[in-house]
Amino acid sequence: VYLGLAALGLVTALYYGAPYWRSPGASLADFGALAYANGPAATLSADVTVLYFLANLFIVHEGRQRGMRHLWVYVLCNTFVAVAFGLSLFLWRRAQTTTTRDAA
Repeated sequence: VYLGLAALGLVTALYYGAPYWRSPGASLADFGALAYANGPAATLSADVTVLYFLANLFIVHEGRQRGMRHLWVYVLCNTFVAVAFGLSLFLWRRAQTTTTRDAA
């Protein structure tokens, strides 16, 4: 399930984000302005921003507790692709680490 949701997060980020970033004049400043262009967009953007920080804190804390390596990869995925991708990928890997550790 986690891997499927990671794939969905990647596909939706590319589907909706790639056309914007390929357009002439695309910039991070304009992206931020569009994200807060109206009430509904601002609500969702603010929510995802809080979720981004929460997910990264969870990944680092939980990953360290479980002795997982390369946690920076998930943070980069959250930052440059989508939180839906990075967090789902982390949860998938965490489940695999737990299963492997329990079997040993």
